[in-house]
Amino acid sequence: MLFDLEAHEASIPVAPPVPKRQRQEPKILVVPAQEWEEWSQIVCCAKMAEAKTGDIVSVPSVLHGGYLHCAFSALYGGMTSNYIVDAWQLVPSDLFEGEKWTYVDHTDYDESVRPRGDCTGLRLSVRGSEVICSRPVSVIRSLPTVRPMTLDEAKAHDEKERRYGWRAMRYKKSEPQWKLLNGHPVAIYSHPDEDGHAGVLLWKNKGRIHDYFLSSSTDLGSMPDALSSPKVIVGFQSASSSKEIDSLQAALF
Repeated sequence: MLFDLEAHEASIPVAPPVPKRQRQEPKILVVPAQEWEEWSQIVCCAKMAEAKTGDIVSVPSVLHGGYLHCAFSALYGGMTSNYIVDAWQLVPSDLFEGEKWTYVDHTDYDESVRPRGDCTGLRLSVRGSEVICSRPVSVIRSLPTVRPMTLDEAKAHDEKERRYGWRAMRYKKSEPQWKLLNGHPVAIYSHPDEDGHAGVLLWKNKGRIHDYFLSSSTDLGSMPDALSSPKVIVGFQSASSSKEIDSLQAALF
């Protein structure tokens, strides 16, 4: 028998609850790579996951534009240029206008009250003072504005790292072509058996060398050749003046 005539009609799936308010659109903040590293270090998702319902969690923060900020998650784009910290602008508790609430464990969360991930009004603590999440901020990484490292340093780093990670997996037998972008050495890797290539800007900050994968839209062919370019001292290359950068770094660090 193909059909059971006595079977009951299937129930209609229940739609998820509709929150009483819509989630805020985040403010977009583009910062140089060296500042983005500082933002990424305040991400405290593990600390929040260990909290219990009703806790006022103490969080690390970054000062920017006159406001403290905290962060609960970050996107590390790997071999892309898509690196984003999901931050929240904080205000003192007595200056926040709106409903305040304390942390709610995921098992107790009521999505009919607010969308999951919306921290507007969440009570937190920074160095013993109560603060409130007031606005989401997407902190997007851009090119570094630190003093460029030398080509010799970049080559030595590439040679050392060739035995590990993504270099060993895809480009172990590839000898990179060296270019310059804003004075920073850029290694262009090509796979011998595949089309396409990867452009990686190498930069140094606080004694550590970082790989910055350039986006696929970057015109690698227009970059000057590093081996034939004269050695010059290149200053900060960004939309902000060096004084603005210095004052911001002084505020952050």
